[in-house]
Amino acid sequence: MSLFPDTIAAGLAKKKVQLAYLVRFDFTSETVRLWQGNGRLKTNDGSRWLAIGQLGSMSGIEQAVNGEAPEMSFTLTIRDDPEDEDPAGISILRLARDEFEAEVKGRLVYVLAQFFGVDDPADPDNQRPLDNPFPIACGRCLTPSFNLDKRSGERSVTIKAESLFSLRSRPNFATYTDADQQKRFPGDKGFQFMGNLVSKVVAWPDW
Repeated sequence: MSLFPDTIAAGLAKKKVQLAYLVRFDFTSETVRLWQGNGRLKTNDGSRWLAIGQLGSMSGIEQAVNGEAPEMSFTLTIRDDPEDEDPAGISILRLARDEFEAEVKGRLVYVLAQFFGVDDPADPDNQRPLDNPFPIACGRCLTPSFNLDKRSGERSVTIKAESLFSLRSRPNFATYTDADQQKRFPGDKGFQFMGNLVSKVVAWPDW
C-alpha cells in the first residue's frame, strides 16, 4: 500500500501538489513543532505546528552514504513582537539557553515532509494537507549557539544535530555476557551459553 495515496491521486488528477518541511523537537518537557509557512497548521494526524515563515532555516538534510554521518543544523530567528502572543522561537531559545543539559542535549529532532493539494475555498492561495507528515531525517541535538544582531535587535539560536549513524562506533554500555546479564537481571539465563557460541559452526539442516 502506498504511503501517499491522496497525494498520488491528486498528482494523477493533475492537481497542484506542494511540499513543505516540518521540524519536530522532542525536548524533555515538551514537544515543539514548527513549519516554514504562515499561520498555524493542523496536519491530518491531529498535530498542530507553529509557523516560522522566513525566520527559520535548516541545512545538512541529506542521506548518509559511504559511511558518512552528516550533521544537521537548525537556525531560528526570534523577533520580539508584542502582538504575537506565542512566539514560535521563545520556547526553543529558553530551553536551549537556560536548560540545555536537562531539556535539549541528546534529544531527538525530526524533519518531516508534508504534501498539500486540497484547495481551501476561503483562501485560494492556501492548500490543506494531503496524507500524514512523513519523517525523512532524524538526529540528536548538540550544543547550541546564539547570536544577537545589535542593529535589528534580532536574536537567533542555532541547534546542530548529529545523525543517528554517528553513534555506530561508540561502545555499548553492556556486553553480551552472562556476568553482565546477571548484574542487570539476576537469575536470567539468556546469556549463559554465549561463550560457547563464539566461532561455533552450526550445520543446517541436521539430517
